[in-house]
Amino acid sequence: MKKLLVAAGMIVASMTMAQAEWKPDKPITVIVPYPAGGVTDLVVRVIANDLEPVLGQKVVVVNQAGANGSVGTKAVMDSTKDGYTWLSGGVRDIGTYGVMGMLDTGIDDWSPFLVASIGSILSVNPDTGIDSVQGFVDAVKEQGDAFLIATAGPNSSGGSALGAIAQVAGIDPKQLIYDGGNPAILATVSGEAQATTQLSLEQAEMIRAGRLKPLAAIGRTAVVLGDQKIHPISDDFPDLPPTENFVGIYLPDGTPDEVIDTLSKAWVEVVSNSKDLANLCETRGCGVAPMAPEAARAAADPLIAAAAWGLFDRGEAAESPEKFGIMRPAE
Repeated sequence: MKKLLVAAGMIVASMTMAQAEWKPDKPITVIVPYPAGGVTDLVVRVIANDLEPVLGQKVVVVNQAGANGSVGTKAVMDSTKDGYTWLSGGVRDIGTYGVMGMLDTGIDDWSPFLVASIGSILSVNPDTGIDSVQGFVDAVKEQGDAFLIATAGPNSSGGSALGAIAQVAGIDPKQLIYDGGNPAILATVSGEAQATTQLSLEQAEMIRAGRLKPLAAIGRTAVVLGDQKIHPISDDFPDLPPTENFVGIYLPDGTPDEVIDTLSKAWVEVVSNSKDLANLCETRGCGVAPMAPEAARAAADPLIAAAAWGLFDRGEAAESPEKFGIMRPAE
């Protein structure tokens, strides 16, 4: 397994790309393993534009959706490890593919470069008449499988957030699974599903338009969307497990060290100074959180552990997290 690199945040700020060893001589492809319009797609397209002048090459974003992200992820796993094909997505999703039995991979197989921290929101279609977290819990208990919650799958950000709620609220919600966050949002807006727990960035525009009614931010901090402050669901359930996710890009094991070094030296500065990313996060309820591999792993590991063991305890996992070296979080 590859040796993790020193976090870009520890590298002297005066280092420039002129000092880096890797100079790409052809365009770089970033695979987004979800449909266009979701959180990963939006964030990666912004960062791709910011990286092009630094790398001196085009960074081409390609959507390759299917099987809850595993199709695009497998395509990167099978690609030539020369630094010209990158993966993108949520770090919790990548960290739980093996546990779910979807792909034989985990976070140890990748060098993560994180971009933004994003939380989920529990929202309902306004036509449900539900106006509180307790109202949502009551509806799930009373309506059973007739009450549908749209997510991008059990190991997605939305699925993990819903699972965390299920654990603390003592409910067994019915997920209606879509191939990405944006389709899940649209299904809730149309009334195909009654609720969603997808990411704030994906829901923001529909919340502003009144097409979705937010009940709570799924986590321990409020989400502010313009003049609307959405209270944290930890006010309702103080014992809620961690639900935050980080979106970023991932270079597969076997990528040349000079590629990782080059990206590490530029990463934090490029992402921190991205005006387009700052604007996206300000309007969509996410936080700019640039981290190169070592810092990224330190931030991601506890979130992956919480997600993996939550899936296992709810009977949604195909394998024990211990098989992949993921230790159960301390109580």
